[in-house]
Amino acid sequence: MVAVANLFIIGAPRCGTTSLYAALKQHSQVYTSVLKEPHFYASDLPQQPHTVSSQEDYSRLFDARTNQLFSAEASVWYLYSPRAALEVARHSPSARVIVLLRSPVEMVLSLYHLYLRTGNEEERNADQALLRSEPIRFEHSYFPPGLLYSGLMRFEQHLTAWFDALPSEQIQVVFYEEFYSEPAQGFNLLCRWLGIDDGQDISFDSKIARQRVKMQAMKQILNLPPHLRKKLNPKAIEIHSGEKTNHISVNTRECLQALAEQGFTNLSGLLGRPLPAQWWA
Repeated sequence: MVAVANLFIIGAPRCGTTSLYAALKQHSQVYTSVLKEPHFYASDLPQQPHTVSSQEDYSRLFDARTNQLFSAEASVWYLYSPRAALEVARHSPSARVIVLLRSPVEMVLSLYHLYLRTGNEEERNADQALLRSEPIRFEHSYFPPGLLYSGLMRFEQHLTAWFDALPSEQIQVVFYEEFYSEPAQGFNLLCRWLGIDDGQDISFDSKIARQRVKMQAMKQILNLPPHLRKKLNPKAIEIHSGEKTNHISVNTRECLQALAEQGFTNLSGLLGRPLPAQWWA
């Protein structure tokens, strides 16, 4: 039988999933895949360099799990994959799903700058890139769906597939702006929702977090076959923490905000609670 995860952070990209995953790594009742984003269940999306496509390889990511209550992964493009919602529900029907969301405008701005650093994006004019209305692929693009930024902001359209696939009580939507204002408190609330110990010493300092799980990660890496080890990017932390460098015009920000707000009412209704004040212009 294929070993599968039963705790998923499904997105969204650039919404704090890496920090939350680092916190889960420190919890004794959660086993986390050393490869954060295998995207195994997203077969309807293009494969990325870190994608795991075979059941055997996916199972290997969780081979070392012992008595932990949860085995976790954090493929942030699952949110945009209707196939992933169906496949997770089929293979792990009791799974818990965490979705981190932030202001859609801030999310796509951060994603654009990340893609400039990684080579997925080649358009240096931020205004043209962020407002493009047609799919595009550059010579070195490795994930073209991520380049249509306007289509990523309508969270309610993509969340619907997950709420259709799984009971709502198994899905926890967390707002970045609220969670990271008091991460320790937010993490404790997540622990209670998961039914795990909420009194463990968890650090959200990235350096401390990495040091605490270093030995565990090394053991996991050594347990992987060479072709899976190659999917680990040792420079990922450095790349993902880069600064914004490109100017965005007031007009472009206003256009992005208007696009985002088109879905705010439906999203608030879907979640049954108001959106953070920071999301509004």
